[in-house]
Amino acid sequence: MQNAINAERSSSSTTTQTIQTAVSDSFDPQIAARSLAAGLDLENLSSVIFFCSPNYDLHALATALNDAFSGVSLIGCTTAGEISTRGITTNTISAVGLPNGDFVTRAVLLPNLSFADEDHVAARLQTGIDQLKDAAIAPINGSSFAFSLLDGMSIREEIMLPVMQSALGDIPLFGGSAADAMDFRDTYVFCEGAFHAKAAVVLLVNTRCPFEILSSHHFAGTDEKLVVTSADPEQRVVLELNAEPAAPEYCRVMGLALDDLSTPTFASNPLGVQLGEHLYTRSIRQLNDDLGLTFFCAIDVGVVLTKLQDTGMLAHIEAEMSAVCERIGEPQIVIACDCIHRHHEADAKGILDELSAIYRHYNMVGFNTYGEQYNGMHVNHSFTGIAIGHPRV
Repeated sequence: MQNAINAERSSSSTTTQTIQTAVSDSFDPQIAARSLAAGLDLENLSSVIFFCSPNYDLHALATALNDAFSGVSLIGCTTAGEISTRGITTNTISAVGLPNGDFVTRAVLLPNLSFADEDHVAARLQTGIDQLKDAAIAPINGSSFAFSLLDGMSIREEIMLPVMQSALGDIPLFGGSAADAMDFRDTYVFCEGAFHAKAAVVLLVNTRCPFEILSSHHFAGTDEKLVVTSADPEQRVVLELNAEPAAPEYCRVMGLALDDLSTPTFASNPLGVQLGEHLYTRSIRQLNDDLGLTFFCAIDVGVVLTKLQDTGMLAHIEAEMSAVCERIGEPQIVIACDCIHRHHEADAKGILDELSAIYRHYNMVGFNTYGEQYNGMHVNHSFTGIAIGHPRV
């Protein structure tokens, strides 16, 4: 851990830069907050989004951030790793600032997710949407999006996200679940000057800039299936697959030994669920003592899981970003919600440095998540985010 001030401010290209980024690797909360603020033009920002290591003293960090960003709308969350102008990092704090000339934003805190009901969530979001409409600088439809951060240990994504998307209507939603460096204990979102557990924050954004929301993975389906025959859906635990203990049956189908099961193994061997024309990944979080498997995402009896095959993470993200550049031009920024299992998979396959270089090339800032959010759905083992282009002339 380094204690010297080390913040960086970046510009994304030779074209005029409006979105700003900063990163600090100081582990002193005061130094980190001050150096982040020094790297951003705070007087001209509509909002700042930050992503921080959970290893900070979060109470001290909140105090320091409030002092350094006084008067600035600030949201953020804890992570399982950060993405910044340096690429993929850990034990840092990174930030992105949206300028008030091209962005209007409203932050909505959704506290107490365990007790929040549909009407309560809808009312809070509607208030934010009304405020956004009053201040809008571009048509709401087609020029607005919502960015959500949600406590990744709340196990409320599948319940809350459809409610949130319904309240948002035609405003597209993306985001990520806050993490805690694979400790699976306490994850937090930041809004209204404090870190909150069992909560979500939604940043409503209206912009003159073109943008494209992304959510994809690099796997294809196979003919080999596993049916969930016993499960605890509330805890996302599968007890049996194909009427056999879950872990041994998973190993049989995947060609693994029980002793092989670990975070890197699960990261490199996710399963899939076919919903209509779309194939969604389902990552396993951990092996349990009873040979059950805890998943990162919703699971239930009767779900048919598919063995997947890797089509190449690096080629996939390069192709996806090249296509985005053709449609909206070179991005000023890509706000990235990247599943922690993609990080572990890339590390296990020896391509983490190459992946990090790609993220730097495309000006990505974000974090490694415990799950990703896309238009009201909770997904995992995905790269989800938003590419924001330069302002329309």
